[in-house]
Amino acid sequence: MKYFIFLVAAVLIFGIKSSAQNNFGCISHDVYNEQMKNDPVFRMNQQKLEKETQEFIKNYASFKPATATYVIPVVFHVIHTGGAGNISNAQIYDQIDILNKEFKRQQPDTALTPWAFKPLAAGFDVEFRLATLDPNGNCTNGINRIYNTLSTCSFIWDDVKALSYWPSNKYLNLWIVESMHYPGNSSCFGGGYSAFPGGPTLKDGVVMRGDLISNIGTAATNSGWGNFKGRYLIHELGHWFNLRHIWGDQTCGNDLVTDTPPAQTSNSGCPSFPHNANNSCGAGPDGEMYTNYMDYTNGPCLNMFTAGQVARMTTAINSPISGRNNLWSPSNLAATGTADPYIYPAPCVAVPEVLPYGTITACEGDSVKFTDYSYSGTSTSRQWDFFGQPASSLTDSIVKVKYSSVGVYNVALTKNYMSSSNTQTFVNKVFIIPGSVNLNYTFPFVDDIENPNFTNEWAIVNKDINFNARTWETFTNTSYSGNTCVGINNFSNIAPAVDDLYSPIYDLSSAGTLTLSFRLHFAARTASDNDNFAVWYTKDCGKTWTNVYYKTPSALKTTTTLITSDYYPAVGGSEWRLEKINLAAHLPFNQVRFKFSFTSGGGNNIFIDDINVDGTTNVGVKENKHSQLAVDVFPNPSNENITIDFKNHSESSFEIEVTDITGKLILREQKPASYSKIILPVKNITAGLYLLSIKKNGKPVTTKKISVTN
Repeated sequence: MKYFIFLVAAVLIFGIKSSAQNNFGCISHDVYNEQMKNDPVFRMNQQKLEKETQEFIKNYASFKPATATYVIPVVFHVIHTGGAGNISNAQIYDQIDILNKEFKRQQPDTALTPWAFKPLAAGFDVEFRLATLDPNGNCTNGINRIYNTLSTCSFIWDDVKALSYWPSNKYLNLWIVESMHYPGNSSCFGGGYSAFPGGPTLKDGVVMRGDLISNIGTAATNSGWGNFKGRYLIHELGHWFNLRHIWGDQTCGNDLVTDTPPAQTSNSGCPSFPHNANNSCGAGPDGEMYTNYMDYTNGPCLNMFTAGQVARMTTAINSPISGRNNLWSPSNLAATGTADPYIYPAPCVAVPEVLPYGTITACEGDSVKFTDYSYSGTSTSRQWDFFGQPASSLTDSIVKVKYSSVGVYNVALTKNYMSSSNTQTFVNKVFIIPGSVNLNYTFPFVDDIENPNFTNEWAIVNKDINFNARTWETFTNTSYSGNTCVGINNFSNIAPAVDDLYSPIYDLSSAGTLTLSFRLHFAARTASDNDNFAVWYTKDCGKTWTNVYYKTPSALKTTTTLITSDYYPAVGGSEWRLEKINLAAHLPFNQVRFKFSFTSGGGNNIFIDDINVDGTTNVGVKENKHSQLAVDVFPNPSNENITIDFKNHSESSFEIEVTDITGKLILREQKPASYSKIILPVKNITAGLYLLSIKKNGKPVTTKKISVTN
């Protein structure tokens, strides 16, 4: 049984600021500084733990190490989007093997440690084991796989932790992502970071890029970073065990360890011994310890901890303040399935998973193919549930399901093995949208978002619906014209959420030239926002998409001012910018649908209004100069009169027609050239939805929907 000496001594020196350029990509110290500044409990715990550590180090020579190994139960949460980021089990097993050899200093390349440093090197008798029991006592292989876009450049460091978390007093949580937002930079340069001991339990663990895990798989082919040979995670776990960088995160800083020579700053590459001998910090003729795991040199160069660092780690794993001391207790090892005799993998029923990953969008009448892609266990049978939708089979590994009606559908898959079963319901898995032309959307067309049925005719697909409720919706507290626009409350979004807005299907077969235009408002919050906005079209009901517009924050923002509060622009204000997309080169379009896709990256709210589809017909008629006629129609809905404000078009006369959705003429009026406004009486019209067409010389120049509420 291990024992722990609880003592107190010197105070913690904190608040240091790194002056070294971070080529390694570790952002643990940035997270540490943020917590020290904003979390008084963490700050107090760090101070207490440092007192214990310094007192332990004073007595380290007389400390009798435990005869048993510290066993740490581990869970890998692999957050991915279906590609290379979904690293293999083999890659994870290889990483565990590397940890268990190198913390004990049993790896083959210890011979590469410079002779001057070998007497200082020490092993730490710790063993990492993948859990075989989850927090509920169910069988597991210690690997959770979660499909979510937060895997790619999550704007907030800790967002991924809410997707999958096991109690940190029982498991070491390792979250694996595809890319990571780097503090103070709009790019995704972060490689990994660890929580230091004493912080919030829900945040405790390590976040890492998957292509830095292990010595094989995506780590071996990582051309951008190079292969760290699985030692990047050793570096981050050093922080988890309360180690600082060897240069103390400032020029000639203090890493609180006496047997690491003073380092001027971080090192990179793989220097030759001696490196930076007799530096200005007092390192002496042997120079800096560039082979230490807590430096920034390349993976093949890293191969040692010192005895002083092992003393700090020993304190951390024993301290109740650190939250680490329960992990290796006999009761916890039994509860997590990591006690001796340790048998891995355990005979578990498979975890249900379905391909394609993520949200599926299809048109009514389409068939969708689903593939059983379950993992981490064994199964002898399966059962699909498509909640009443007709399927080719309910037991095959690959099935097809026909969706005949517009709607949002769930899919469930059950895996069975021996006496166990595992069911996963994939909520809002399938979005079925209309597959035929909407007769209300004729060419040319102006959609001012005033139609109360807008969200029924346009499809909203929230690709992060299980985690984040923010998506496209109509707003009445801001707009460019009229009373309503469509947008996303991105200020409260969890980046990088992806949300799509699908237009109805237009019949544009008569278009000779074509322009898609809309009014846009977007404000940035910081210089490092990473939002993007794209427009796509499809001619085959979503089977293939073509991009026609893509902007990132520098080009997307419509105001140069950074706005840090929840912001809604003034109605019709100058911050609304007209965006025009020339689609002439993409013609002909018989049936086309547009998709407005926004990916959040920390910025403010986004709004669009007045979505116009216009141009000339393909029979040689020149584009009417009024094809983008700007008019306001209000109030809409109305139960008495509707005002049409022609703004700057008082010099021209127009014909005004109101028809029902079948095309039946309900009302016709004329606007003389001398009038800028005209009043339409609608109190005697039956309540319902109508089309208001404004024509010049018999040809439509603007069409709007109006709603009568009598």
